This record gives sequence, structure tokens and C-alpha cells, in this order.
Amino acid sequence: MQQKLAFAFQFDHKVLIEEYIKGRELECSVLGNDDPIASLPGEVIPQHEFYSYEAKYLDENGALFEIPAKLSESEIACIQALSIKAFQVLCCDGMARVDVFMQEDGRIVLNEINTIPGFTKISMYPKLWAVSGLPYADLIDRLIELALERFKKTQSLKTIFTMLDAEMSPVPAVLG
Repeated sequence: MQQKLAFAFQFDHKVLIEEYIKGRELECSVLGNDDPIASLPGEVIPQHEFYSYEAKYLDENGALFEIPAKLSESEIACIQALSIKAFQVLCCDGMARVDVFMQEDGRIVLNEINTIPGFTKISMYPKLWAVSGLPYADLIDRLIELALERFKKTQSLKTIFTMLDAEMSPVPAVLG
């Protein structure tokens, strides 16, 4: 471990160490502001030991995608509920993709939430909505509606400027 840390610290002064979690890698798209909804989950099936940057973006055979994932109704409901809860706890708006692991014993572990998920031809976010009954064009329309809704909501807020001390520039503060 010391050698691996020494190697990592050659590239930055901060190193993130994460526990390895063995399990299926599942993703769920979330859409909404105050009342978000979740798509059917999809599964990323890496074709290598580790789903690296190269496997994800450079190797066209780096992973297979099961869309939607083969899950029971209760597993789908659990992943959707966890995804919505993570979205709400982090006060997200608009969209996010929530990534989880399903361990061999069936436990679901939250991995991360991506608040700016990709929209490329290989991106899970729009693909998950498509299999959930929301085609790409309708998804774009809904995202625009959500952005306008959020804009209207923020228009009711007041912005003031305050000086923290004489040396600093004015700092905007938003008050509700």
C-alpha cells in the first residue's frame, strides 16, 4: 500500500482512496426539480477487471450495456427510490445520473451522483429515459421546462452586495 500511495502522490498532493465494492454496476437517470422521477436502471458490464477511463471512452469493447438491467421489480423500485432520495438530499435540480453497486447479497450501495451526465451516443442518461418511455426529443423539452421553472423560482429571490472587509471586492449574497 505504501508503494501505491507514494506512486499516487507523484501526481498530486491529494489522493482519494476508495473501498473496492464487488458487485453489479447499475445506473439510474433522475429528472425533475421539486418532484423528481427515476428511469429504469441500466447495467454497465465491464469487459476488463477495472472499468477505467480507457475502457469507458477509448475501448469500444470496454463494456457492455444492459438497458434496462435485468432486475426484479423490487430491485428496480429500491434503486429508483435510492436514486431519487440521493437527488433530493443533495438538492439537485433538473437532471442527474445516480450510480450504484448491487452486491452479491442484494444490498444496494450508492457509488456516486453525476449532476452533469453525458448526452453522447454512448451515454446512459438519454438511453435509460428512452427505454423508460421518454424519447430524446421529449427529454430535451422536459429539461427546458425544468430550467424555466427553476429560473422563475430564482427570480423571486433578492440579491444584495456586501463588503466582507475593505480589501475585498463586493460579494453577492442571495436572500430568500
